[in-house]
Amino acid sequence: MTATLTELHRDTAKVVRTAIRDGEKVILTEHGEPCAELVPVRKLDRQQALQDLIAIGPVDFLPRR
Repeated sequence: MTATLTELHRDTAKVVRTAIRDGEKVILTEHGEPCAELVPVRKLDRQQALQDLIAIGPVDFLPRR
């Protein structure tokens, strides 16, 4: 989605909700030029993170001090 800074000022909740609820990146423009992005934060999938670590293979940990 693209929104102008004026739209953000007038209806902040609607613009931000698009990023939060729909998980969609919002590009903010000023005078027709992109100037910022609102990007939703990804929720961490712990199971997927574990699978990714297992796929890397054995890891050597440094000794604790």
